[in-house]
Amino acid sequence: MNSRILEFFNIKLDAFIVFMCIALVVMSITLFFLLLDYLKIRKKYMEFMTGESGKSLEYTIYKRFREIDELKVGQKDNDAQIEIIYNLVRKSYNKIGIYRYDAFSIDNNISGGSLSFALAMLNSEDNGFILNTIHNRAGCHVYMKEIKNGLCEESVLAQEENIALQMALDSGREKKENPEESKE
Repeated sequence: MNSRILEFFNIKLDAFIVFMCIALVVMSITLFFLLLDYLKIRKKYMEFMTGESGKSLEYTIYKRFREIDELKVGQKDNDAQIEIIYNLVRKSYNKIGIYRYDAFSIDNNISGGSLSFALAMLNSEDNGFILNTIHNRAGCHVYMKEIKNGLCEESVLAQEENIALQMALDSGREKKENPEESKE
């Protein structure tokens, strides 16, 4: 049984059969290892798709997207509340100046204890008030003056009140110039 093809290539039939058997064994071994790799990858894929608790990956992804949507809604609520807080802080008194003095000392060397004080409290728009508390032996008198845009329009400020107002205005400038120091 001779084949023209084998004769053309000058190959003997028994050598061809041995070569084909060797090739078949090598391909069978390769196929076996490829099958093992396939089974390992398939196992990892199934674990990935089903998850640790048996839930599908699709459900897990859906759940995460739902959580992201809930976070977005929560973020909108937080932004609205932050805006409310920002407006409250803007209106609050955050610039303060206080100046203590002795209201009835005739000479600066004689002191009655510096129990009188002028307190200026301003918001971020420099609106607020000044309290001037004058203390003497007979009692205590409190006067309040309204401040708008850093100025008192209704009456003239006393020297102590001017000092307290300037201290409050300066404290606001310091916070703007040194934001790190105002946090401390």
